[in-house]
Amino acid sequence: MSFILITGASGGIGRVTSELLVKQGNNVILTDVQSPNDLAKELKTDNREILSYDLDVSNEESVTRVFEDLNNQSLKVKGLVHLAGIIRDKTLLKMSIAEWDSVIDVNLRGTFLMTKNSAELMTDTGGSIILTASTAALFGNYGQANYVASKSGVIGFTKTVARELARYNIRVNALVPGFITSPMTDTIPKQVYEGIIKQIPLQRPGTPLDIANVIEFLLSDKSSYITGTTINIDGGLRM
Repeated sequence: MSFILITGASGGIGRVTSELLVKQGNNVILTDVQSPNDLAKELKTDNREILSYDLDVSNEESVTRVFEDLNNQSLKVKGLVHLAGIIRDKTLLKMSIAEWDSVIDVNLRGTFLMTKNSAELMTDTGGSIILTASTAALFGNYGQANYVASKSGVIGFTKTVARELARYNIRVNALVPGFITSPMTDTIPKQVYEGIIKQIPLQRPGTPLDIANVIEFLLSDKSSYITGTTINIDGGLRM
C-alpha cells in the first residue's frame, strides 16, 4: 500500500490538498506541528487509509521518529507534498538571530530533512517530491530577508536534488505560489489588498484549490517528464 505524505496538512493549502487527494482515491499521511488528528477524522473513509502524525519538520528527532514508524510498518511513500513553512517578518536591522534561525530551520532545514527521508523510501519504486518556494524568492520582498533566503534556497535545492534523484525515477519540483487567500490575507487593510490585486494580471487572488490542483498534477503520471522545475501559480504576478 502506497501513501502520499503531506506536511503542513492542517494549514489552508494543506487542508484543501489533503481533501482533494483523498477524494481522488489516494492513501495519505497527514503531518503538522499542530496535531492533524482532527483533520484525519474528518477525512476518514472506508476506502482509503488516512494516517496522522504530529511533526516538527525542523527537528531531526521528530522527523526520524515518523519515518522509523513508517519503516516499521513497511509502508511505502510514493509522494511527498512539503507545504510546512513559517514567516517571522522584520526588516534586516530589526531582525533577531532567533527570527532568522527559526525561518531557516523550518523552511530550509525542514525541506532537507523531509526530502532526504522521503527519497530513501522511494529509491526502489520512484516517486514525486513537491516542495514549496515563493514568488518572494524571485524578486525579494521588504521585511522578509529570512523568508526570501529560505525560499531561494528551496529553488536551488530543488534543481540539485532533482538531478541526483532522477536515476531512481524520483521527480522533484517546486511550487511558487503567489498571493493566495488565507486567514492571513483577511487581515490585510482593504487599500493594500486592492493594490495587490491590481498588480495581478488575472485580477484576483489565488485559492488553495489552485495550488492543490497543480499538486495533484505533479503527483500523477501526467507529469512524468517534469522534474527540476519551479511552477509559478500566481495569476501572472511575476511574469
